Amino acid sequence: MEPKKAEDIVRRLATALRSADLYSPTHPLVQHGLDGLSGAAIEALQAASSVVIGFIGDEVIVDGARLPRGTAALVGFARDLRDREIEKVTFSRGLTRDEVRHFVAVLGNRQSETPVADLLASRGVRHITVGKIVVEEVSDDQAGIAAARRVYTSAVETAETLWQAAKAGDRPDTATARKIIDGLARLVTQDRTSLMALTALKKYDNYTFTHMVNVAALSMALARTLNIDGALLREFGFAALMHDIGKVTTPLEVLNKPDKLNKEEFEIMKQHVVDGAHILRRTPEMPALAPIVAFEHHLKQDLSGYPEKIGSRKLNLCTMIVSITDVFDALRSNRVYRQGLPTARIRAILGEQDSPAFNHVLLKRFINLMGLFPVGNLVRLSTDELGVVTAEHPSDPFRPQVKILTDRKGQKLEEPFLANTWDRDARGEHSRAVVEAIDPETVAIDPLQYL
Repeated sequence: MEPKKAEDIVRRLATALRSADLYSPTHPLVQHGLDGLSGAAIEALQAASSVVIGFIGDEVIVDGARLPRGTAALVGFARDLRDREIEKVTFSRGLTRDEVRHFVAVLGNRQSETPVADLLASRGVRHITVGKIVVEEVSDDQAGIAAARRVYTSAVETAETLWQAAKAGDRPDTATARKIIDGLARLVTQDRTSLMALTALKKYDNYTFTHMVNVAALSMALARTLNIDGALLREFGFAALMHDIGKVTTPLEVLNKPDKLNKEEFEIMKQHVVDGAHILRRTPEMPALAPIVAFEHHLKQDLSGYPEKIGSRKLNLCTMIVSITDVFDALRSNRVYRQGLPTARIRAILGEQDSPAFNHVLLKRFINLMGLFPVGNLVRLSTDELGVVTAEHPSDPFRPQVKILTDRKGQKLEEPFLANTWDRDARGEHSRAVVEAIDPETVAIDPLQYL
């Protein structure tokens, strides 16, 4: 970015925040500041996928370039953000004026004890992130997804040890499980995009353990949209991680049967909710929520699921969240007996009219959270090119930003490039459109390496 444009964005950011401190949200000066900041940032994002503003000491750095030492006002602005543990602000392509408005309002609310990143997430701000500067992030563009992959892989490996312990008749180690949840909770707050991309991997050789981790991650991400945070967020994640632990007692011939279960087999399958609740209830230091969710997650909203004949009860909020994320991840994952379904088809299944299975308010939030083509999905375009989704359009879920990886003949490009499927050609028509999601394993492409 040109130094003058970089300095202009920083000055407009400082001005917008200062105006919000002094005047009411509807004051003309505040509105003018929002217009100036959003206009400058959106213009800069036409040439780059992101703009990163960092604060080191009294220095301001934009996209790795240090700005000339500024006025006392800019120095004070940088110190103020660092005092609030904000060392980095990232604007991403797809940014809207409303997101800028929420961002300025959140930073202007100095009374809240909730972390700024959580407040932004609760308001649906996806194209502005805040955090601390990490050395490896400055030097390696892949550090974000690489760091998230390490946490995710470790979580899957640890989930396997929990499962095998329960299968052997031992009690799951709650301290080990908490380490998984702590790592995932940090990712949900600090790098949700990378974590959501990792949950989209469709392997079935270790489906049981990836499913445990995916349901925990997706459940915490949905809980964050409800402004659930801290210890309660981790308890939700813990319960989600252990929701299917009762299946350790389910015979493999029933668990992995490629055809529809007969009546007797289905009765055996249904027992896992009761077995899971028993295992978790007798495990020391197990959060009280975990056995409840294990018992309830197949009940449905009208209690028409299973276990049957339990009387009248109101489902726990965590149960309602897990019931959605459990089905979503199961439908999109490859299994021994079927291929995972594309996101569009899953949306249709989950959103069937008059379905008693899910809380519709939570379901709508989840669908909005995941998008039609989530970041990290490998997709085929109308041009027969293949690409990985790198950003969603703020208002049109059918037209994401895609990094093109292959040409029309399926040949891998030496230099992949970004394409906005919402862009129009000289005739006013869309030159590219996403046709379908593709299983990366069928074409030997790892989409995560391109994020």
